Amino acid sequence: MRPERKMLNFAKNIPTTMQVSAFPLIFAALGLAACVNTDRNGTAGIDPAAYVETFSNRKTVTVDVISEIPGEYFAFYYGNPYDGETLTRQPVLTGFTPIHTTLEVPKDVTKIYVTAQGDLKSYPVGNLSIAAEAATPSSRASDVYKVPAEVMTAVNSVYFPEKPNNVRGEDLFVCTDLVIARTPSTGDFDEAELWLTFLGDGGARQGSLYGKLWFYTYPSERMDRLTAADCTFYGVVNDEVVPVTLDDIRAYRKWVFYTRDELMGNVSTYKRFKLGSFPKGVNVGFAYYGNSPVGDHGIRFTTPALNPAVEDYTLRYSDGSGSYRITNRHLANGFVCHVTVGDFQGNILGMENRLVTEIGKYDGDYNDLLCLIQSNPKEIEPSGSVETGNSGAEDPEKLECKTTSGIYLFEDNYPWKGDLDFNDAVIQYQIKDYYKSGNKAKQVTVRALATGASMDNKFGFRDAKGFTCLLPDLKGFRNVYPDRQWEEPAEAETQTLYGDIQPCMENGRGVYIYLSSFNTTEYPCVLDIPLSDPDDPSWSFRWPQEGKSIDDCYFFLRNAKGGPRAADWYKTPKNADLVMGR
Repeated sequence: MRPERKMLNFAKNIPTTMQVSAFPLIFAALGLAACVNTDRNGTAGIDPAAYVETFSNRKTVTVDVISEIPGEYFAFYYGNPYDGETLTRQPVLTGFTPIHTTLEVPKDVTKIYVTAQGDLKSYPVGNLSIAAEAATPSSRASDVYKVPAEVMTAVNSVYFPEKPNNVRGEDLFVCTDLVIARTPSTGDFDEAELWLTFLGDGGARQGSLYGKLWFYTYPSERMDRLTAADCTFYGVVNDEVVPVTLDDIRAYRKWVFYTRDELMGNVSTYKRFKLGSFPKGVNVGFAYYGNSPVGDHGIRFTTPALNPAVEDYTLRYSDGSGSYRITNRHLANGFVCHVTVGDFQGNILGMENRLVTEIGKYDGDYNDLLCLIQSNPKEIEPSGSVETGNSGAEDPEKLECKTTSGIYLFEDNYPWKGDLDFNDAVIQYQIKDYYKSGNKAKQVTVRALATGASMDNKFGFRDAKGFTCLLPDLKGFRNVYPDRQWEEPAEAETQTLYGDIQPCMENGRGVYIYLSSFNTTEYPCVLDIPLSDPDDPSWSFRWPQEGKSIDDCYFFLRNAKGGPRAADWYKTPKNADLVMGR
């Protein structure tokens, strides 16, 4: 028998994954003319910190979250994370309660969206203080079972949290149907009793997705080559569990649970059905229908063999952590996890609405319908074991992260004014701050989008130990002239740094240019353009062409009516003919 999987104490832990093309010399001469060395003026007596803050495109807010049960998973977004029922945005902050940190929110963001325990809430931008109540559903059926709050935390925060790709790699092909079989823990028995309690939908209803659930039994030895003819299907009629046909399921009739019905009433009380008593030698699987028409009438099964084979497909994980190639394999569309939490021992079922090949629809959270399975003997377990959600993470600190994304625009002539086109180095960046780690780990990812400089510029980060260069060759003119061929940016560079870090550029003269550097009372040396959603196809930042002042390109110094610059000034050019980008 597989070793028992145990939940750790949430209060202590959570179970735990430019090259620049050379231009002819004539262009270098043009570049020297473009980056004019003009003495800065009018800067005497200015406080650098206060001055630079006037150019900041971000606002610092505090985030404080506590809950009755420590270890609840929270995710924060700068926009509604759902496209229909599908999670399409990446969170800017994730963590397990208690959470005490700060966020650098783009000033154009007006709401912060928060997912936790299967719910979505939004808050106006400002300091957030959230006191989360424990989710403690109980049954409204005659057979009452009060689900412990710790179990609900395990369901929504560890095993099936609301986040993409809860199941990855080879685990996608594992059958986790319940096996009615004797084990050293169960001892001898003739048959096992099963109960099924509806828990929720993991947030699927945010996109008006409502699903229906049935179950089925079959001989255990048929699992790997199972056909529908091998199965006995079950549903509910007049609150009684009864055999049904596959045609009933394909017609979406006689379901055990329908999330729309369950969520219409008091969402703190849920139905519990006794599925029946089942002899040794059978497996119990589950069938689900959401709103997808793809496949067999959109029906999804926990048994991989019953789902259509994927002939040739590359699954790309939504968080950008890689991909997985699938060739002629059958995937499960639901998983059962055996859990032990305190005095509770049982199983959790999570189902996925979409097939993995439904591009733009599949998010792989496997929580579109969630149920608790109890048994007598209670040691009844799945046929296979998978790591779902956060259950396989050895280090919870790797799951608690703040992500800041944006584009740095550098002027390299410090302490001189320069031409103020802010394209001497255009650096896209992402900083993942593992804010609860003892070593203040930060994963930084950067790439150069454009360069407009004759100096030997280098970009990197400085910390207590000095300067770490990530982009060493930023000299030249690339993607700053509209009449020259676009050069695709080189692959991003990624490195993990520790402690407090400061982005900066070394301009080849031993001068380090920081966000606190400035040229005049009207212009700094560096601009930080926030990307609240780096994957948003509706907008991408476009930087000035060579020699074109940022104020000629955007309403930078003041808005179109002559007032202070708008919070989202960088999203709409003043003159679209003067900017670059794709």
